[in-house]
Parts: sequence; C-alpha cells; structure tokens
Amino acid sequence: MDEKDNEQNSGQDGGGAPEEREAPKKKGGAKKAVIITVVAAAVLILATVGSGLLIVHHYLGQIEYVDPADTQHDVLPGSDFFFTDEELGPIAPPETSPVTDGTDGIQDGTETAPPETDVQWPDIGELPKFDDDKLINILIVGQDRRAGEGRQRSDTMILVSINPETNNVSLISFLRDLYVQIPGGYMDNRLNTAYVWGGFQLLKDTLCHNFGVTVDGCFECDFFDFIDIIDLLGGVEMDVTQAEADHMRYSMGVEVPVGRSNLNGEQALAYARIRYIDSDFQRTDRQRKILLSLFNKFKNAGVSELKSIADEILPKLATDLTVNERWGLLMQLLPVVSRMKVSSYSVPFEGAYTSPWIRGMWVLLPDLGKIREKLANEYLPL
Repeated sequence: MDEKDNEQNSGQDGGGAPEEREAPKKKGGAKKAVIITVVAAAVLILATVGSGLLIVHHYLGQIEYVDPADTQHDVLPGSDFFFTDEELGPIAPPETSPVTDGTDGIQDGTETAPPETDVQWPDIGELPKFDDDKLINILIVGQDRRAGEGRQRSDTMILVSINPETNNVSLISFLRDLYVQIPGGYMDNRLNTAYVWGGFQLLKDTLCHNFGVTVDGCFECDFFDFIDIIDLLGGVEMDVTQAEADHMRYSMGVEVPVGRSNLNGEQALAYARIRYIDSDFQRTDRQRKILLSLFNKFKNAGVSELKSIADEILPKLATDLTVNERWGLLMQLLPVVSRMKVSSYSVPFEGAYTSPWIRGMWVLLPDLGKIREKLANEYLPL
C-alpha cells in the first residue's frame, strides 16, 4: 500500500509530469500566435490593396460616361447638312496642298466654284479586310469647343492602336476633311461631321465602314484641357521651326523660341493648332508629336504627379466605356505601358487621295483600297 501511495504521490507531486503537460500548451500558444500574426498581416495587406483598388476605381469613375444610345440620333438621317466653304467667297483649287479646314490654300480670282465631282464608291465587300481583334483600338477625339457650346465637329481623331502581345503602339490620325460614306442613311460627308450627327457610335461606325478599323472605345476632350496636362507634367520637348515660331508670335500672340525647347501648356496648344502655314497633314503630325512627348513623360511620372493629373484632368474627359470597361483596359495596359514602342502615321497618305470640290467643300477623297492595305500591312500593329 505504501508503495502504491508513493507512486500516486509521485505522479501528483513530482516535478517531471507537470512539466510534460505544460510543454504542449506553450507550443500550441506559440503556434496560435503565429497564425494570428499571419492572418492580421494578410488582412492588413488586403485592406491596403483593397483601398488602393477603391481609389483607382474612384478615379476611373470621374470620367464622364456617354451612353452611345443617348447620342446616336442627335441629327436624324435626312436632316443632315453640309458645312460648306462657299460662304468664303471666290474660290480656286490649291496649287500645292489640299484645303483641309475651309480656308487653307484658298486663292482669290475665280468667279464660280469648280464643277461637282461625281464619286463612285467601291463595293465595301470587295475591299481588303483584316482582323484587328487582338488589338486594343482607342480613339481620341479632340474638339475646339468654346464654353457653353454643345458637341462640335471633331477637329482631331487619333486612333491609338495597341498590341499588348508585342508592346507595339500606332498613333494614326484620320484627317477631318476625309470625304466618306456615313452609314445609317446619312449623306456622304466629311468625317468630322459623323461626330456631330451621332456622337461616338456613329463616328466608330463610319471608321469601320470605310476603313475596316474596329474601335473599342473613345475618349473626348477639348484642346484647352491639354494646357493643364502639359503644365502638370512640366512641359513637353518640341522642335520648333522659324515658320512655326513666327506664326505663333504674329498670329496667335504666343512667344516660342526657335529650335528645341520645353513648351508650357499655352505654347504647346498654340503649336498643336498651327495649320495656316502648311496643311492639316502637318497639323495632325504636330499633335501626334505632342501626344508622344506626353506619353514619354507620363509613363515616368511619379505618384504625386499622377494624382494631380487625375484630380485635374479626368473629370474633363468623356468616354463611351463603362467604369468596368475602363478598369479592364487599365489592367491590360499597366503591365506593358513602360515597354511600349510607338509609331506615328496619318490617313490619308501621299498617293491615296485626291482633292476634289464636292457639295460646296474642298475635301480629301480617299482611295479606300490603298488605305486599307496600308493599315493591314504597316500602320496597325497587327
């Protein structure tokens, strides 16, 4: 009995057994503490990432959404008209470059307008076709709109075509005086009137019908918004010729030095709007140069600069992309934006248009076959 009692007492009072029972408790407590720490860290990371995503989503929502259905029939077929050049007085054909804005190249000395040109369009079904599904095609639409005015003709139409697989990007200007077929029962007209008649949707339909390009989304802004963007980024580097500097000084009241210099927002806007010293071909070339310079600065901008740009600029933009579509576009572009290689083109190009007088307008009549071939084989980053 005494031996049993001693065994029981040693099991209850001895130093070894209690320590063996406490050790697992210490291990379990440490493991639990590690789990809590990991979970807390994960929650913190998710909260931080989630907050960042919410902030980005908030900024994307600052861009005005334009529902294509709201503007599709601003001007109904049969009510469309022409912005003619006839009110400008005696008109003669330009000697060296086509008239591209209703005034360039116009000379005095002709009593009557030249005869109308009869346009014979090719069968759209027989024109060259290409598959641009793998491209992201975004159309930038620029207007020279004054305060209080409604939607005006699109002075600038630049297709930003991105191949996310190759990182190649093309900036392609479609000149506003292109004479095209406008689908939906409208009369043939200048390309820039499609935006007036039916907004983004009719402009996209017109580009697709004539040139075979599928536009995924549009962004519209006024020229004057560029001033703020450029100033926020600290200006853009441009090479300015003597003729350009003289025109900006004497016709626009803006002083810009000759040669390469950093232009502020006001100077860059004046540079982008020059057209009277040459033609719309050179004007759109200047605009693409500014966009390329902006892109190079934007992709290297810091967080504070990007936030300032977002706060100032995004509420001034309009798009036909929903917030979710904008988010999807951003997710596609973020991984490749720093590696993008950009090329610059214009439509039409030399040898792919004529400059006839049609319905009281000097226009650029495109050779749709040649242009589609060039788009497929060179201009688009297919």
